Amino acid sequence: MSKSVGAHSRLGRTTVLVVLVTALAVSISAYAFIAGVSVSAEQSATLVAYKVSGHADLASPGTEGFWNSIPWVTIPLSANVPNGGHTPAVNVKVAWNGTDVFVLLTWNATKPSNRMSSVFSLGGGPFGFPPLWYNATSNSYVVAPPRAVEENIVKQYYVNSTYYSQDRVAMMWYLGGQTGTPDDCMVVGEPNGGALQAGGAANIWDFMTGATWNTTTPFLPAIGMQPVPLSKYYDWWNRNVSFTGVDYTAPPTGFALNLYTNATNLYEVGLGTGLFYTDVDTNHTDPYVVQAGATMGQSSWTVELIRQIGEPQGGAPYLVNIQSGNTYDVAFAVWQGYTGENAFIKSISTFQTLYISNEAPPSLIVPGEGLVGPLTAYEFVAILGLIIALIVLVALYFVMRRA
Repeated sequence: MSKSVGAHSRLGRTTVLVVLVTALAVSISAYAFIAGVSVSAEQSATLVAYKVSGHADLASPGTEGFWNSIPWVTIPLSANVPNGGHTPAVNVKVAWNGTDVFVLLTWNATKPSNRMSSVFSLGGGPFGFPPLWYNATSNSYVVAPPRAVEENIVKQYYVNSTYYSQDRVAMMWYLGGQTGTPDDCMVVGEPNGGALQAGGAANIWDFMTGATWNTTTPFLPAIGMQPVPLSKYYDWWNRNVSFTGVDYTAPPTGFALNLYTNATNLYEVGLGTGLFYTDVDTNHTDPYVVQAGATMGQSSWTVELIRQIGEPQGGAPYLVNIQSGNTYDVAFAVWQGYTGENAFIKSISTFQTLYISNEAPPSLIVPGEGLVGPLTAYEFVAILGLIIALIVLVALYFVMRRA
């Protein structure tokens, strides 16, 4: 009898110990999970730039392995003026590797356009593709006026099945200057082409998806002229962009302009050509400090933008200073040329918060692929705790059976 009581007593103590160990393991797992969630969502940012290993592949944007473990964030877009707003949303991912920050964007397009039309409208744009708008007074389509008065005159651009602009995407980084949080990104109504109307300043990465498209598709510059390959025609553009002496080879899918904007106007930073906007910092900084690559699908675009961390040499005060641990206000805009969007007619977002995190991206369970991405320290502890709890429960099961 005493042996039976002693055995049950020892079993009871063992059971209590097992329960305590299990509870401790589960508690550690729960704490690690909650801590991991709080870190990945630090600053309650809409977008988190996770720290990754690896480099960008602009020839195949979005195919780099580190993107697989970073979830897409869908940013709603809307019209900023009538006849705009043809893109309801843009999907965004952000990462950095200690040296460069990467921004991956994708969106659906009615009819993706890499066709050069009116990259700028000073005097009508490049020869062969002047932007046209309907003039109600003359009841005719005429070449768009200079940018300084365009926003106050043009209500809608002319398009048909063969005549339309190229697509574009832009990312705005708020530089400060307003009281409180900015809320009027890329507004119109002033001769600044979409600046912060209520004050402040911003750096814009403006990607032209078709300005340097390299293709041998025959192109007729004008009636009466002989067809020429688009690649040859666009040599004109490349020569005019690079004649400042900047050592930069424009990628075949377009290039990103570095722009600066405030409540007064919209400016180029370092280009010095006057082809787009007035320059504010000629020859002090690389105008193509933002590198880019793009792929065009049947009904979508994928664009990757890359820029160095910190502040580019000679870029102050016009370029954003990107530092880890900081939060930034950013906004996005998309143009679909086939729908008649051009210049100030586009789809825009409100300002979103972007946090530059020192944490690795969270691992994701992808259907058909399993767990994708490296385990964070919190995830490792959480999984280890659950494994310990499982082992202890199995041991308890066998102890109970023997009893």
